[in-house]
Amino acid sequence: MLQLNGALTTVIVAGFLLAGCAPAAPSHFSTQLDISGGIGPGDPVTHVGATIGRVTGVAPISGGDSEIGFEVDHSHAGEIREDTIMVLSSNNGEPSLDAFNSEVMSPAAPSGFPLDGASSQTELQLFLSARGGPGNYGQMFADFIKPLNPASGPPAAPSPAEVQMQNLLTQFSQRTVAAAAASSPATHAQLDQMRRDAEGVMRQLRRNGKTAEADRLQQQVDVTLSGVGAPPSTLTIPRKNPVGP
Repeated sequence: MLQLNGALTTVIVAGFLLAGCAPAAPSHFSTQLDISGGIGPGDPVTHVGATIGRVTGVAPISGGDSEIGFEVDHSHAGEIREDTIMVLSSNNGEPSLDAFNSEVMSPAAPSGFPLDGASSQTELQLFLSARGGPGNYGQMFADFIKPLNPASGPPAAPSPAEVQMQNLLTQFSQRTVAAAAASSPATHAQLDQMRRDAEGVMRQLRRNGKTAEADRLQQQVDVTLSGVGAPPSTLTIPRKNPVGP
């Protein structure tokens, strides 16, 4: 009986040891892309150049977009923050999702958390603009011209001179963009692509209940592209030979 109990004890201890050595389960997340770029299950998820997980599934959703499910290894789960933007990337033609973190103080995202997804670097900048972050050029300029004030407390309201300067820069930007688009079909095509990228980002933001961010981006796009009309015509009509009397 003592021998049996000893064997049973060995089995129980071995079971606990094996359970303790079992790898922790990965964390699961999702994101959305308006252009999936051929990404599919098994493709890598990366952060700062290292593979931290893999895509688990791709499913169509409304608006022609796709929802991308992916998992991150337990040892790297803390690298996914609530502000993380998943960016579609390509390495030697192989698609991947790269985790971009814009705020180091953002809390770690719990498993199952939905993350913003950008199909291009342009869309990444649009997400940052929607958040009022580094991509917001108006805010960047306002911060630049704001006098240094080491004192603590709420920021002061912009002075009339600051407001006037921002308005002048906005008008200059509009005229510059409109002139460039009017003079070049290629430039107009680039701006039209920017508008489509913005629509994809805003569609995703509204779908996920981030109405304030979508409205902020809509306002910025309207201001920037307000003077861009139809593309310039490239059709040239030959002049008729003059007819003599």
